Amino acid sequence: MHTRTHTATRLLAGLTLALAAMLPAHATSNPGEGKIAINYSRCDKNFEGWGLHIWKNPGIPLPGVDWQKPMPPTGNTDFGAYWHADISEFGSTGTVNYIIHKGDSKEQGGRDMKFDGKATKEIWVLDGDRRSYTSLDEAKKAREEKPCK
Repeated sequence: MHTRTHTATRLLAGLTLALAAMLPAHATSNPGEGKIAINYSRCDKNFEGWGLHIWKNPGIPLPGVDWQKPMPPTGNTDFGAYWHADISEFGSTGTVNYIIHKGDSKEQGGRDMKFDGKATKEIWVLDGDRRSYTSLDEAKKAREEKPCK
């Protein structure tokens, strides 16, 4: 009896892995109602130490965020790391200001970046690219045009 149970458990585990391999990978962080998302892809897939400096106008960081202690990623998808924040944190304008950085190394040319979180719920950022993309398809096309080395 024990052998049959062990065999059935192994078969079920194998079928679960096979099914998972057939399902599409998740490329979006699926921000919930009232949330914004910033998705970040790195060619080297190494997100250790990378964080998000995020603030509302006029230059006030979100609670718990400062330059030496950026917001850590909320999670990961097959695209890369992502951060979620409540749109209510950005006041009536909904302007989301951000810099993705690791210490003093900054993405997107080191510029202060921003987007309208009321109009755009989710953006995608590629390492070494100064632009922010408002769709996953745009980000994928940009990566195809400038592939990882």
